Amino acid sequence: MEYKIEKNIPIPKATKKRLYPFEKMQVSDSFYADININHATALARYWSKKLGTAYTARGEGNGARIWRIR
Repeated sequence: MEYKIEKNIPIPKATKKRLYPFEKMQVSDSFYADININHATALARYWSKKLGTAYTARGEGNGARIWRIR
């Protein structure tokens, strides 16, 4: 199969829906996510750095709960 190369096709604007509510959280807010604790702690670390805040995560049942702590 041969692909046709096209020029000057504009790139559509990215639409990124946030899956987790990190940006909306206040100190002491938390949410439960059906993800493993390793994923939850990685998300908490990423968003802490990105937003200049602090989050922590603990396993809860089959998922994890993430709190904003600062």
